Amino acid sequence: MQAHLHFLSSISQTVTRSKHGVYALLFIGALGFRTSPEVSAQSPSVLSIAGEEVNASDFEHIFKKNNRAAEITPESLDEYMELFINFKLKVRAAHDLGMDTAQAFTKELAGYRTQLARPYLTDNQLLEELVLEAYARTQEEVRAHHILIRLPEKAAPTDTLNAWNRAMAMLERVKSGEDFEAMAKSKGGSDDPSARDNGGDLGWFRAFSMVYAFEDATYNAQIGEVVGPVRTRFGYHIIRLDGRREARGEVLTAHIMIKHSNAEEAEAKIHALQNEIAGGADFASLARKHSQDQSTASKGGELPWFGTGRMVEPFEEAAFALANDGDVSMPVNTEFGWHIIQRLGYKATPTLKESRKDIEKRISRDSRSELTRRSFIDGLAKAYGLEVKKGSLDAVYKAVADVDSLQSSVVLTKKRDGKQVLLVLNGEKVRAGVFVDALNERGTRIQRKDRSAQEIVDEAFAGFTDDLLIAAEDQVLESKHDAFRLLMEEYHDGILLFELTDRKVWSKAVKDSTGLANFWDAHSAAYRWDTRLKVRIFHAADEASAARIRAVVEAGGDVETERREMISENPLSVTVERGNFELGDNPYATEAFEELGSTGVTENRMENEQILFVQIREITPPMQKTLDEVRGKVIADYQDFLESTWVSELRARYPFTVHTDALHGIK
Repeated sequence: MQAHLHFLSSISQTVTRSKHGVYALLFIGALGFRTSPEVSAQSPSVLSIAGEEVNASDFEHIFKKNNRAAEITPESLDEYMELFINFKLKVRAAHDLGMDTAQAFTKELAGYRTQLARPYLTDNQLLEELVLEAYARTQEEVRAHHILIRLPEKAAPTDTLNAWNRAMAMLERVKSGEDFEAMAKSKGGSDDPSARDNGGDLGWFRAFSMVYAFEDATYNAQIGEVVGPVRTRFGYHIIRLDGRREARGEVLTAHIMIKHSNAEEAEAKIHALQNEIAGGADFASLARKHSQDQSTASKGGELPWFGTGRMVEPFEEAAFALANDGDVSMPVNTEFGWHIIQRLGYKATPTLKESRKDIEKRISRDSRSELTRRSFIDGLAKAYGLEVKKGSLDAVYKAVADVDSLQSSVVLTKKRDGKQVLLVLNGEKVRAGVFVDALNERGTRIQRKDRSAQEIVDEAFAGFTDDLLIAAEDQVLESKHDAFRLLMEEYHDGILLFELTDRKVWSKAVKDSTGLANFWDAHSAAYRWDTRLKVRIFHAADEASAARIRAVVEAGGDVETERREMISENPLSVTVERGNFELGDNPYATEAFEELGSTGVTENRMENEQILFVQIREITPPMQKTLDEVRGKVIADYQDFLESTWVSELRARYPFTVHTDALHGIK
């Protein structure tokens, strides 16, 4: 089973395709885009097995992936080749059983492929630029004010124009010298509700704290500069950059909080607690007794790690002002109450290497991901020679205009309209009828609101062409990228191997009670107990404690009662370990048997600054184990037996030849 897991190690959670994406993929398949089976054709074969050739470059890739730290020697290659042969034979057996055509298998593999293809369907050069940009911005914090003119993401043109004009008017007022904060607070000013209290002050923030367009405008501004209008999904923003500073990292703190219920009493109590701490009182104990933050008091006041923008500003400033772990702040007043803060830990901003995976994950969830997707699709449009016949959409505009309900289908009035060529992709023609089918596949997503039929069709057509381009590239990934082809082969073979091995070995060993019983009858003599020793091992703190407990042991008295009495007087006086050990399982028991050879009590000896002695209470001679005593071990051995038998059968059934010269040529 362990060998199989090498080939299954990278299988991750299944992801399914969208309906529209599947439609495009099937259509591209019909156009004739196919994976080329001839990859790495110049590499010599290292293995001929059941009618298949495995070339040296593919085997080298798999070997190095699963043996990263191993030295490449003829011996290591030969050893791994034996495992690889077993693997390939099992996969061939799965194919012969038709397991690779089962619906569940093809669905699962398609799900994995969708996920695995993602890194190959993006502009990786732009992605790297965005990673470096985001990392640089995590090293610096900025502070800004903004005025928001709210506008829905898909607003009507008239609403968009009105919002734009309003934003431009505010921008001109600010640039002419009008007070930014006063304007943000004023009636008809910022649509951000918090602006009435903070004048549009957003505090300090870093990359990923704001939507990308807002972040980008802010980081590219100069201190004191007013920029905008900046469009985000929230509307238009007028932004003023107020400051820059080096990123602070994260801090771990504990706090004691006294609420403002009675202002004078709260202030008096917080200063009294400050005096207690200054006098040497334990911070955590005081927090448990007196802090009115119920979520942290029981934990000694400890808060989660936090960085910039996570706490109210006075608290944050005081926490980051503490220079060393253990340092305690003066009382800090916030909107929640009075606080005394203790620093428990500090982490500087991580390096690029440490943060790369997290940044890439954040980018994938951020609007930045659309930049890499758009750039990639634009590149595909050039590579595949995409040519759009815009005039052919006229009939579709009319058909959509005739749709009178969300549940209605789009129907072209003339048969010839469906045959009009909408676009040419890689030399293949895509006709209007195909696009209309895709529109109807979208169903209730055709929503009018204030949009014209042309706007609806143009938006859908843009998505349709994007899907076609992505699907076209998706279909040739194996021929363009050896690493992807090999990864897909690994998943394909790994899923088959897991299913068939479970059927032939793992589940069979558990469910096949008759086979397990027969295996036990044939091999039960191999399962025996060695000599077993029932012992008590005593560790005493000093000579007096050792003598006291030993006297009870040798007299056959109540050891447990004596032990409890001794530890009630001194918790460290004596400890007793009990067990029934086979020879060799416990060094103290084994040494006691070697010393005594029978039941009894060993001499005292020093061990780790304690006095140790052992009592052997009972000796059980070697004997046969019962199946119930070793069922788990027997099932595991039966699985190994089934595996070995199966592999022998496969090696006899399918021919294979190892080409040793080519194999040993791998370096």
